Amino acid sequence: MDNIEQTTEEQIEISEKVRSGEYFRDARAMADFDLHDPMSERYVYIFLTLLSLIIFVIAIIAWQGLFPLKPRVPFIFITNDIVEDYPHIKSLVDYQGENPNMALRRFLISNYVQTREEYNAETFDRNHNAIQSLSNSEVLNEYENYILPTNQESPISLYQRHTIRKINILQARISEIGGESGNSSTPKEYHGTVIFDAILTKDDVDGNPTRHQVDIAFKYKDIKLDSNTLKIEPYGFIVTSYKIKNL
Repeated sequence: MDNIEQTTEEQIEISEKVRSGEYFRDARAMADFDLHDPMSERYVYIFLTLLSLIIFVIAIIAWQGLFPLKPRVPFIFITNDIVEDYPHIKSLVDYQGENPNMALRRFLISNYVQTREEYNAETFDRNHNAIQSLSNSEVLNEYENYILPTNQESPISLYQRHTIRKINILQARISEIGGESGNSSTPKEYHGTVIFDAILTKDDVDGNPTRHQVDIAFKYKDIKLDSNTLKIEPYGFIVTSYKIKNL
């Protein structure tokens, strides 16, 4: 009997809630709780999952950093610095208005002295060929006798492969024998004086520099530019005398 009365009372209560609209408000609140609240929790679960993945990736990276367990031995190799090896253009003219032939003559005698006086076993053959092409027969014979291995003062006998001789040009002066040549196509003879320091390097250790002076005579044919055809007539350079002394 009690159950029937309770059921009737519940029905009456529900009917009253339906008439007042409270039943529908409760149903909507229940729907919001069942549908919307789990969605909010889903966002929390997604955030926690992403955070866990980030922590997992960081842990893997840190774990890989522990390997290899053995110490790494570096492998050393030779390479070239392309920045330092990049070619640069530099004018031979010391001051504005200087005769380009004068600047070129000064460069040629400085380069000849440096090529002849420096010594490196790896570049000796190249320098030797250059001296052969830029010297007359008399100067070349003196040079060939000087570098003979049987000569005790020969750089080949003195330095062999254990020592390198570096040359630093300090000054180069030129005076023409017989006056200015202008733009003549006939080779003229000149006299030059070159002062340089020589440094011996052995086992990557540089010795004290020694100073020397070279009195050099050479024939030079000026560069000529044809104003009509704009063709350049090449210069000529040959050393006719070479005397060196210590300072």
